[in-house]
Amino acid sequence: MSTIITTGSSLKADTKPAAVLEAALLLDAAEKSRNGANPGITPKNNVSITFSSDDGTAVLTATLPVDVTIGSDGSVSYAPKDYLGGSYAAFTAGGDVTATNRMAALVQVAQILSASEKAVQPAEDQPNFIQIESSSEAGTITIAAAMPITQTIDTAGNVVTEALDYL
Repeated sequence: MSTIITTGSSLKADTKPAAVLEAALLLDAAEKSRNGANPGITPKNNVSITFSSDDGTAVLTATLPVDVTIGSDGSVSYAPKDYLGGSYAAFTAGGDVTATNRMAALVQVAQILSASEKAVQPAEDQPNFIQIESSSEAGTITIAAAMPITQTIDTAGNVVTEALDYL
């Protein structure tokens, strides 16, 4: 099981794949809320999530603006920009998740999941359900994932979608 500690944070998931899906859904909901409350300004649609019951996958694409910084040692860092502002981006850090806005939280948990995939040995057994690319030219980080899910119906008749812990 690929446990992630989210105690005290805005996330409730306890596995890395579930945390990525939850963080993406939180950011997507924030975009929709912001867009609905501000019809006179350009909508923000940087996150797309689709679920396929046929394939048993959640497909996530997020292209997020970042600030690119070059450190004195030559290291390059990418910090997700808060493109929603105010309460739309609000996120409480806790446990393994130290991000303070929804954009940074998605990038952080995606990086944690990606690193866990790459830690699987032997290398030929490494899953590759999530990819993260950064572009200094575009000033973006792009997250693309096609993660396995299960969908069930609870006792109230609600569809429940869960990210499978494939690690």
